[in-house]
Amino acid sequence: MSYINSRHKTAVVFSCAHADPLASNERFLWLGELIYDVNPTYVIDLADGANMRPLNSYDGRNPQAVVSQNYQADIETYNDSMEKIRHKPSQRKYKRASWFGFEGNHENRIKKAIANDPRVEGDKFGISFSHLQTDTWFDEYHEYNNSAPSLHSYDGVLYAHYVSNGNYGTAMSNKHHGYSLTEKLSCSATVGHSHKFSYYHKAEALPNPINGLVVGCYKGKEESWAGQANREWRHGVAIKRYLDNGSYDLQWVSMSALQREYGSG
Repeated sequence: MSYINSRHKTAVVFSCAHADPLASNERFLWLGELIYDVNPTYVIDLADGANMRPLNSYDGRNPQAVVSQNYQADIETYNDSMEKIRHKPSQRKYKRASWFGFEGNHENRIKKAIANDPRVEGDKFGISFSHLQTDTWFDEYHEYNNSAPSLHSYDGVLYAHYVSNGNYGTAMSNKHHGYSLTEKLSCSATVGHSHKFSYYHKAEALPNPINGLVVGCYKGKEESWAGQANREWRHGVAIKRYLDNGSYDLQWVSMSALQREYGSG
């Protein structure tokens, strides 16, 4: 299996890694090895890398769940995951990738908790968005725009954690999600959030073909709350090759393939 890069523009894109104290972070070493081998132009993290389970508003119905979980452990697990991803690629002396990150609804839990009760905010003893160290991990980081994920374009591809549907800011998600992105935005677009994979290539678009991509997830474990939906999630990362004005060749690399290639056995 070859992941070796060419001289053309290339991006490695992933989303929804959900670094979790209850799961191993070994998978992030595999991802770092892949990025080192591909040596892409960009690495794009489409958010929800941090889990922030202790700040989950749904657990308000079950206070014991919040008490039994630890904010600091989530922060440490997330920063450890980023350290593991970046360790091997950082060894390159030349032609290093640019790293672009996005805030998702899981990172946004920190801001929501502070807005709900400002007394919990604090760099040393409270909670703070700065604990995610986004300035350390990313060359550019796109925080929420008001109450929705930011949208930003690189080489003619629009990226966001999710694209809103309708007037109420809910995330677009349907059976033909990739197609729906091209219809709504009339440009190439890539999102995460749903944990599912969807891809649509609109060859007839003018002046250039466009692509709608939902990039699955990089989660390390199943979730009890998701039930049968766990089976619909696709674990892995996308490599975009020959990036040019929204056009690219797509290569999907499953997490199981990364484990076979880079795992410790």
